[in-house]
Amino acid sequence: MHLFKGSIDITQRYMTIARVLGRWVEVELDDGRRERCRRELFELLHAIRRSGSISGACRNIGVTLKTGLSWLREAEGKLGFRLVERSRGGKGGGGAELTEEGSRLLVAYLSAMSVQRPGFTGALIEEVFSARNRLIGKVVSSVRGDVVSLVEVELEVPQRVKAVVTTQALDSLGIAEGSSVVLVVKATDVMLFSAGRIGRRSG
Repeated sequence: MHLFKGSIDITQRYMTIARVLGRWVEVELDDGRRERCRRELFELLHAIRRSGSISGACRNIGVTLKTGLSWLREAEGKLGFRLVERSRGGKGGGGAELTEEGSRLLVAYLSAMSVQRPGFTGALIEEVFSARNRLIGKVVSSVRGDVVSLVEVELEVPQRVKAVVTTQALDSLGIAEGSSVVLVVKATDVMLFSAGRIGRRSG
């Protein structure tokens, strides 16, 4: 069961966070569109991932179920894809989980926030991903491009992993040869963080 009723492009999978503007987050889609979603939506998505329930997630962040459902319908209508799949009934009483697109959107938000508030986002990343998804290593080489750069990381195993990141993110994080980094692996995606930044927590 999905929350948005209407025409949905199920092939729409990739998105980035263009800007975080106060209470609003601007999402850039792969067709060039930019849509604004309320920042509280991402708190809700994070809570759904942790609780496996929309009603439980709403209780956790202090809003009514009606409000939470309204945020989801609003975002799904703007973006054109489903963020949450919901099941009903049965002995387990039903539940909810993020779709692939919902997960990607949440990860994109956390990635964007890691540049602005690395300590706060580091704590969130640790909650979203289990320890087995995090790999520690050092940058052995990087090939810079105008838009994206290729970073090669030697892990503690030892093993080498290559990740493509935006050149802007490379500069913002201050990553260079010899830098200690943390790789977060989710399916076929690899996120790269500066080890010093992700290790900080907000007070």
